[in-house]
Amino acid sequence: MSNMKLWVGGIFFTLGIVFSCTGAAFYYNDRQLEAKVGQASGIVIALNRHRDTEGTIMYRPEVEFRDQQGTLHRFTSDVSSSSPGVALGGPVDVIYDPDAPGDAGIDSFMYRYFLLLIFAGMGGLFALIGGAMLLSHLRRKRTIEHLYARGMRIEMPFTRCYVNTSLRINGRSPYVVEAQGTHPITGKFACFQSEPIWLNLSSALDGQKVPVLIDPNSPKDHVIDLRQWVDVSARA
Repeated sequence: MSNMKLWVGGIFFTLGIVFSCTGAAFYYNDRQLEAKVGQASGIVIALNRHRDTEGTIMYRPEVEFRDQQGTLHRFTSDVSSSSPGVALGGPVDVIYDPDAPGDAGIDSFMYRYFLLLIFAGMGGLFALIGGAMLLSHLRRKRTIEHLYARGMRIEMPFTRCYVNTSLRINGRSPYVVEAQGTHPITGKFACFQSEPIWLNLSSALDGQKVPVLIDPNSPKDHVIDLRQWVDVSARA
């Protein structure tokens, strides 16, 4: 059984958790700031330009404001956008921590919740994709274990061992053994494929029949039993 889904799913799921936790941290910090909020009117003194990884020009507003004691403060927004939504020299509402006025931000939905939504959204998507891949891996693992323990053993003519280019693991594509014949349960012609392996068994299996384990109650479920030719280290 291929471990690709296990590794890729684990990576996606872990990234999803990390991104979701980052989004939760942004939300927590925003709630903490709002609980002891100070509000002021600020002026956009600069729209700092930079290019993102795709070369798009992005703007990050720099704002000046005075706190309740009249002290002047300056901050640059953590959020950058190709359309900043604020004008150079224009007024903006500012939210800040009275105990640490340097901890401030533009008081608008985009500037307060943009990063939160990005991280939470990506985290949820990655966790969903990763979780689905992990679940698929576990289901396939249970199916194979069931087939090895209780599957009906049949012999099918070996047809080919080919490189499955639709799969890439660490830059390599594994081999897949294929056998074809009449399915004993359905009575129809069927094609059986093995789990991916790192060995080319073309010469070893040429002209032979290979053992296939099937589930009589679920005819589509099968596994080509290659254990006599392939050890654990050669399974992709």
